[in-house]
Amino acid sequence: NNMNTINKIILSTLALLLLTFSVASMNLLYAQAPQVCQDAGGSARADGYPACTSIDTGELGFKIPSLGDILTFVIRAFFVFAGLAALFYMLLGAFAWVTSGGDSDAVSAAQGKIQAAVVGMLIIVGVLAIIWTLEQVIFNRRICLGLSCPLTLPGLIQSDDAPVYCCVCVNKNTGELGAVINVHEQFCTDLGNAGSTENEAF
Repeated sequence: NNMNTINKIILSTLALLLLTFSVASMNLLYAQAPQVCQDAGGSARADGYPACTSIDTGELGFKIPSLGDILTFVIRAFFVFAGLAALFYMLLGAFAWVTSGGDSDAVSAAQGKIQAAVVGMLIIVGVLAIIWTLEQVIFNRRICLGLSCPLTLPGLIQSDDAPVYCCVCVNKNTGELGAVINVHEQFCTDLGNAGSTENEAF
C-alpha cells in the first residue's frame, strides 16, 4: 500500500515534468497565408474588414491573463497542492501513531504513512531544485518552466513575412468607417484616420 502511494507520487511528478518539458520544447511551424491590406497607406475605405477595437485593461480593473500566465498558475498550484498533501499525510501518520495504543500493526501502518510522506516531500523538493537550476542556471531565464519565472511558450505560428492584420478604423464621433490599417504598423485616431507608427496598435 505504501509502495503504491510512493509510486503514484513518483509517476505524477514524472508526468508533470514530461508535460512541462514538452510545452517548453514545442516548436510547430505553420504556413501563414499572405494577407495584404487594401491600402498600405491606410486611406481606403472597406466594408469587408472588421472594425478595429481596443481593450483598456485599466478600465477593466484587472489584467487579462495569457495562456502562459494560466499555465504558470496551474504548475505552481500543483506543487503547492502536492506539498500540502504530503504534509497532511504525514500528520495523519503521526496522529495514527499517537492513537495506536501500542498496537504493533497500527504502529507499522503509521510508520508507513510517515515514510511515504517523507519520500514524497523529498521528491517534490528534488524536482523543484532541478527545475529551478534549469531555469536560473542552465537556461538563464531564457526558457522558463513556470516556477521561478513565468512559463515561456514558443510561437506556434511563424512566418517569414511581417505580421499583417487588417481592420477598418471607426470615427468615434460619427460611427462612420474610416481608414483600413495594418494593426502591427499603424493605429486608429479618434476621427477614424490612420496613424503611422509601429509602437502603438489597436
